[in-house]
Amino acid sequence: METSTARPHFVLVPWIGSISHIAPLTDIGCLLASHGASVAIITTPANASLVQSRVDRVTPLGAVIAVTAIPFPAAEAGLPEGCERLDLIPSPAMVPGFFRANKKFGEAVAQYCSRDAPRRPSCIISGMCNTWTLPMARELGVPCYIFHGFGAFALLCIDHLYRQGRHEAIASAEELVDISVLQQPFDCKILGRQLPPHFLPSTSVGSASMQEMRDFDLAVDGVVVNSFEELEHGSTALLAAAAGKEVLAVGPVSLCCVPSLDQQGDDARRCMAWLDGKKAKSVVYVSFGSAGCMPPAQLIQLGMALVSCPWPVMWVIKGAESLPDDVKEWLRDNTDADGVAESKCLVVRGWAPQVAVLVHPAVGGFMTHCGWGSTLESVAAGVPMVTWPLFAEQFVNERLIVDVLGIGVSVGVTKPTENVLTAGKLGTDVAKAEVEAEQVKSALGRLMDEGDEGEDMRRKALELKVKANSALEKGGSSYNNLEKLIQSSV
Repeated sequence: METSTARPHFVLVPWIGSISHIAPLTDIGCLLASHGASVAIITTPANASLVQSRVDRVTPLGAVIAVTAIPFPAAEAGLPEGCERLDLIPSPAMVPGFFRANKKFGEAVAQYCSRDAPRRPSCIISGMCNTWTLPMARELGVPCYIFHGFGAFALLCIDHLYRQGRHEAIASAEELVDISVLQQPFDCKILGRQLPPHFLPSTSVGSASMQEMRDFDLAVDGVVVNSFEELEHGSTALLAAAAGKEVLAVGPVSLCCVPSLDQQGDDARRCMAWLDGKKAKSVVYVSFGSAGCMPPAQLIQLGMALVSCPWPVMWVIKGAESLPDDVKEWLRDNTDADGVAESKCLVVRGWAPQVAVLVHPAVGGFMTHCGWGSTLESVAAGVPMVTWPLFAEQFVNERLIVDVLGIGVSVGVTKPTENVLTAGKLGTDVAKAEVEAEQVKSALGRLMDEGDEGEDMRRKALELKVKANSALEKGGSSYNNLEKLIQSSV
């Protein structure tokens, strides 16, 4: 193993549970490489193509980025072969097995880094569930940073709630929990059932695993976040002070590599061609992320609002082919799935080039699940949002978007949506529609309206776009933090 070179060598090990964690940490690797660092990204075979495709978008002169796939012991944990992300698991009952397999995967990664890797790491940046990276880093004698995929505001709220003992005294579903961690005038509260999974009894990961992740948080040398210091009203500094360690905001990482349409295929070109036929700022883009699925009854209410609103709509539906037949029939009868240029509502079944869509001049608003990656992509594009959180820390992100930044309108959802970690544990009414079509149309109207409220949101969103792009330019806050991260590893 090579042990000395002038160029620091970062080993990045994304949490493989979700694309929303893999993609941004890969982009951080690309940014580090653009600053002159050597980077190795370690993942599993099923995720390696995703990582490699993002790496291939960015080839700065002299950049060194290696993607290494290490076998994932799915069969040993009772999982079907290839189940290397949570969205690939056929049954929620297999989730504990997935986490067991991830620990075994960690043993193989540690062996590779200590004995087989061509270079010794200077620093390890680990996904939040990869707690096994800390002893690996200590054995190698190198710093270990954690990457959650969350923003600094959400991490600050989580740290605040832990210090209040909320992980031991679970809030009731209806209790208002104060997450006002910023200085006045920002007053933020969420319901007990909207808390991140660290504080909910419903998660099948289990309290022991959550405590292990909290211990990991406390023990690492620093935190890397996909954000920029000007966005979250001092959250990075407050989190650093509370945690007693460095918190480095290095984003928005999506700005590092916007691919050309030639790299994205026919589906992407179809989306962009449809947008090309629409007026500036007229389109509502609707997407709920790589893991966001709604109950069929709620999907119909959303669809009724989208097809009857006065704005053109691009609507991304994940898992469209597995929907009940009556929902498929409704979609066929009421939307245009073929992308005819003159159509009003384009349904995209499965995937759309979100970064390219958001920066298109035709897009005027984004209905989002408030996942942090999507939130940052919207901010970087200067597009205001209608917020529809589903689970995880998304209800916390909604408060930042609506109450603190003033660049969004809440659709009014109050209950989390069932997901692979909470399947069958959220109560008996999770399949019902909580938000009616008229409520959706009202929120869209407030966002897209040309009155004072809509104009104010658009103005603030455009101001943040300028700051986001400046942050990654030479001398910007995120640029400087990338340099600081590299220097800490020399």
